[in-house]
Amino acid sequence: RRRARGMTRGAERFNIAVSATAAQRNKAHVARVVDAFVRSSSAGREKKFELLELGCGVGAHAAEILRVTRACLKRYYPTDVCDHDGSFAAVMENCADAGASGTCAAPRTMDATTMADVVEAESLDGVLMVNVVHISSRAATLGMFAGSAKALRKGGLVFVYGPFKVGGEFRSEGDARFDASLRLKDPENFGLVDLEWMDEQARSVGLTPASVDGMKSPVEMPANNLTLVYAK
Repeated sequence: RRRARGMTRGAERFNIAVSATAAQRNKAHVARVVDAFVRSSSAGREKKFELLELGCGVGAHAAEILRVTRACLKRYYPTDVCDHDGSFAAVMENCADAGASGTCAAPRTMDATTMADVVEAESLDGVLMVNVVHISSRAATLGMFAGSAKALRKGGLVFVYGPFKVGGEFRSEGDARFDASLRLKDPENFGLVDLEWMDEQARSVGLTPASVDGMKSPVEMPANNLTLVYAK
């Protein structure tokens, strides 16, 4: 999705390809969680929820979330670190296919690492980052939290999907193998991080684990993944 500092060009190409393939597998599951929290939020109930996605890729998640949750959304802002070989055009095509051209803003460049420098204060109700943490630098995750803390209105939500370790342990042998393969690609930036570290960083900027209608962060997802949801 994004090129972290020190990431090689080969690692960047791996990053983009893996993200696009995974998005097709998980988009419905991610949209289900986002939909539950958005519909229960005050902004969602008032049909004015504004959601920004970091690392939007070709817009698979944007299109699915807009298809499922469009009635609650005022605007969806897809962003990525750059336009990867026409990916921004693909975002608009996918959102048009979902019947949501009027709700989806034109994609724009944004680096999670410096998000806080470019977002407006209290301008958003949600921030989404899917399958980015384990294939980018820790600086990107910290930047996402700092930027979200600045940009979110009171009651705003952060959604972070991906594989994580819990208590310093991998949740399956498959996760351990996946982590090892990632570190071979980019040992400086890639690899699974601890859920507890994520919670700590979120709390450090005033974000706390959220719950709604029996769904509590971290939300269990298929293939040993989790969706972390934090509220301001």
